[in-house]
Amino acid sequence: MTINDTELEDTLKYLLQKNLKLYINNKQYRKGRLLLFKQNNYHIELTIKKNDTDVKKFEIPIPFAVELWKDDGLVYFDYRLLTLTKKNTMVYNILKPLSVETNNKFYDKILEIQIVGE
Repeated sequence: MTINDTELEDTLKYLLQKNLKLYINNKQYRKGRLLLFKQNNYHIELTIKKNDTDVKKFEIPIPFAVELWKDDGLVYFDYRLLTLTKKNTMVYNILKPLSVETNNKFYDKILEIQIVGE
């Protein structure tokens, strides 16, 4: 799977050099200026600049869906099982009871990205 020529790549290009705040469950996850992004298997490696001396790299999973709201300065990366199953309740009901062995903060959540100072 590659993100080349997808809505996700276009959205990430749009976010380059913008000041961002990333939220999961209404809690701030990261913030800073997006300098670079690249695909690393099934993850996206983001490089953000927090201040003049602090540059951080971190990975997020490739989302199941992306929503860009330019007028509101918001982007949503959707990691919900319902989105993965394309709202097929039969498949969703099979996946939902499966135990989650990892403590992944993105599991069945939405990552909200706010563009600051646009």
